[in-house]
Amino acid sequence: MISAHKNLEPIRDKDTIVTLLKYKRWIDSETLQAIQEIDSSFYVEKHHLMLRLMNHIHVVDMIFRANITGQQHGYTALNTRETPSLDELKVKMAECTDWYIQHVNSMTVANLGETIKFRFVDGGDGEMKAIDMLNHVLFHGTYHRGAVGWLVSECGGTPAKDVLTVFLRDHNQ
Repeated sequence: MISAHKNLEPIRDKDTIVTLLKYKRWIDSETLQAIQEIDSSFYVEKHHLMLRLMNHIHVVDMIFRANITGQQHGYTALNTRETPSLDELKVKMAECTDWYIQHVNSMTVANLGETIKFRFVDGGDGEMKAIDMLNHVLFHGTYHRGAVGWLVSECGGTPAKDVLTVFLRDHNQ
């Protein structure tokens, strides 16, 4: 019985990653919607910080996307000089996460365990398994979305309900 479970585990891990990526796409969108409802002319600095945090999530997602595919990402920092608009972030973040979903769906179990060498933005060498890179992409944003939620609350808004169970119950078709 145990060996049968072990044989299924990688496939279940891949399905779980896809579900979590769909969750990420949903909660990134919900968080951006919560930011949109803030009066940006009254809360100028906090609104800007929220966009910077969401853009940072996107930049890191793009860096790891390049790392996973063995391409150069071209980023020299973990954020961009210019801050994209909310509308730009909505499109860019959704497109990036959609790419991850498609990419994971095309990966084999062996691909998930593959060790990938890359360069950190600060120039240091790194290597991680593809599955660990995907996990980083999934969990990195939770910290920053939490900070955005705090800022949304400080501006009198309602932060997105960043809860996996809500997604699984209401949005995972």
